[in-house]
Amino acid sequence: MKKSSCVLLAGATAAKRIREEGLRQEQFSTLVGASGGPKWLVISQLDRVLMGEFFRDRRDPIVSLGSSIGSFRNMCYAMEGSVGALGRLEYGYIHQTYAAARPAPADITATGERILREVLGDEGARQVAENPVWQSHFVAVRGRGPLASERRALLAPALLASALANAVSRRALSAFWDRVVFHSGESAGVRFQHLRTIDTPLSAENVCAAVLASGSIPLVMTGVQNPLGAPLGNYRDGGITDYHFDLRFEHPQGLALYPHFFPYMVPGWFDKRFAWRWVRGGVMQNTLLVAPSPAFVAAELPHGRIPDRDDFYKLSETERVGYWTAVVEASKRVADDFYELWQTGAIADQMVEVGVDDMPHKLTRITAA
Repeated sequence: MKKSSCVLLAGATAAKRIREEGLRQEQFSTLVGASGGPKWLVISQLDRVLMGEFFRDRRDPIVSLGSSIGSFRNMCYAMEGSVGALGRLEYGYIHQTYAAARPAPADITATGERILREVLGDEGARQVAENPVWQSHFVAVRGRGPLASERRALLAPALLASALANAVSRRALSAFWDRVVFHSGESAGVRFQHLRTIDTPLSAENVCAAVLASGSIPLVMTGVQNPLGAPLGNYRDGGITDYHFDLRFEHPQGLALYPHFFPYMVPGWFDKRFAWRWVRGGVMQNTLLVAPSPAFVAAELPHGRIPDRDDFYKLSETERVGYWTAVVEASKRVADDFYELWQTGAIADQMVEVGVDDMPHKLTRITAA
């Protein structure tokens, strides 16, 4: 069997079901989308297969949960013509341009809002808010005290203080941030177990603001002030509390599908350097994670890496657009390999079961050696 460009990591319950039943869309009740900016481009082709093929005939409700770019992607799942919506998002994201080498936060926010409105068109926001199948959940945070300010002199030290508090305990983030979950439907379909959480209904009038807020990186973009229907405040990137999600949340019965750019999960934005906090297999019982393999990334992607936000500063506009476009094209192999594994039933041969104490990224290195 040829070596796949996909890594498939499954918790014990998910692995057992998939081995016994094969891979079927009916098994999944939840779709998870991580923060990560341009990193999503390496799985935009995988999203196309999931939208256009795997979930094409979905009739039962499914919860989608996302933060930052995960919210942007998941928004497209809930739109009519989802593949076309994703294509508009991909094009707008790759081709965003700025007059200044270091654009002002307000300019980046204005560009993000323009891209969103082009993706949504006239009816997209209503489709997302009212979709009876795709029940969207977009995570943002509301800053407390000086974290609600747009003044750099106040915001920067407050960010540092929240990072230092997080280093002691993730629970300390609640002194600085409120997690806000904008959800479609009458009530939220996800219940978080840690950190203070405010549930806010989506409507056609606040979908754009909610998704924009979910991706509004502090100091890089301005926050979103007072989204309609939400408590008053300044709303920012949901990755601060839920970067890749720690999976410690209640969701509908069934499995969670996690198309991800990495074979590991970092709980919050400030946890990137704290590998001991990264998600272990014990909370992946009901999760199937699908990601590009490290070997594929190293061998097949331009520069041997996944895009990131530093590309805006390290590359010229022409170089960046060319690089990101080439990543999308190369990543068709990830989508094709996933499709083949699904269609042939060979997914059990490729799937790696993650034990309770396993660190997924270490397990991936061992099995790939």
